[in-house]
Amino acid sequence: MLVKSLELNFFRNIGTTRNEFLDGVNVFYGKNGAGKTNLLEAVFVLLLARSPRGVSDTVMLQENAEYYRLKGTVEISGKAHELTVAYQTGGRKKITIDKINSRTSELFELCTAVSTAPEDIELLSGPPSKRREFVNIYLSQASKKYIADLVDYQRVLAQKNAYLRQENNAAETPYDDLLIKYGSVIMLSRREFLDKVASTAAENYARISGGQGFDLHYKPSVRIENDDWSMGNIEDIFASKLRRYRERERIMQTSMVGPHRDEVEFVIRALPARSHGSQGELRTAAVSLKLAVFEYLKKIRGIKPVLLLDEIFAELDPGRKEMLVELFGDFGQIFLTSASEIPETLNSRVRRFKIENGAVFPE
Repeated sequence: MLVKSLELNFFRNIGTTRNEFLDGVNVFYGKNGAGKTNLLEAVFVLLLARSPRGVSDTVMLQENAEYYRLKGTVEISGKAHELTVAYQTGGRKKITIDKINSRTSELFELCTAVSTAPEDIELLSGPPSKRREFVNIYLSQASKKYIADLVDYQRVLAQKNAYLRQENNAAETPYDDLLIKYGSVIMLSRREFLDKVASTAAENYARISGGQGFDLHYKPSVRIENDDWSMGNIEDIFASKLRRYRERERIMQTSMVGPHRDEVEFVIRALPARSHGSQGELRTAAVSLKLAVFEYLKKIRGIKPVLLLDEIFAELDPGRKEMLVELFGDFGQIFLTSASEIPETLNSRVRRFKIENGAVFPE
């Protein structure tokens, strides 16, 4: 897929601007704090109505502005679509696809994008919520059913937690059967997704780093014994753990069992990345993981995701830059920020945009 144009109003430090983009590589460059990353973020929000940084809409509002609005044209399989994503203080986000009011899930079904940035090391070193968010963002682009199951699970989870906070709640909640129903499907989907991404991520890491080992393991809140991932077994183990934690949940007044407590473990050189990985290793692992997700989505969706790269070449020597570019393969459209020269391999199809104090100057 391709982003052909983007118009911004009051998004972050960028005022009002409209730009058209190249099918190949679009480079945003400028001084630190000029707005390069903000423009990259705007492209992602246009496509998926959420920030790759995981921040709320209020954070993306320009200072003293009451709303932001993004409008753009995308091309998917040769067909053009007009997208708008807007948010007003105190209101709800408004999304339209071809001028028809739409839901976020419909954007996920239509568009696909992968973003990588320096803060992605939080995927490996940060709290478990960062890793669950990563899985949800990218698996939701691959599976319409996963989005529906996740929405249903989160709705039932909120209802159960509200029930547990009641003063006279009973030991048994009326929501566990539904948590098991939706949660078991989510767990199986996450396992299949991570298994498919893991091998490609390991190969990417080995090529970039020169052979050091990288791996990942899905650690669900509900531990599956004997690697029996049949749906019946998942549901039985889920139900058993809920029964064991029932009294504890009543005392703590919160749900303690289910996919909302899942974890993903990353390993570098046979050691936990979270505690033993260097900054360079964590950055390389995060990039390797995101490029693996790119290949996964390209295969599942049958279209190339838009690839958003924030300072991906920073602090890399020329040889490693070129090795990294080789991993892009048939990369389609790329948006990248850079404070330095980009590898020569990418210069065949490139358009540059200078970002200065929130203003965008195409070259």
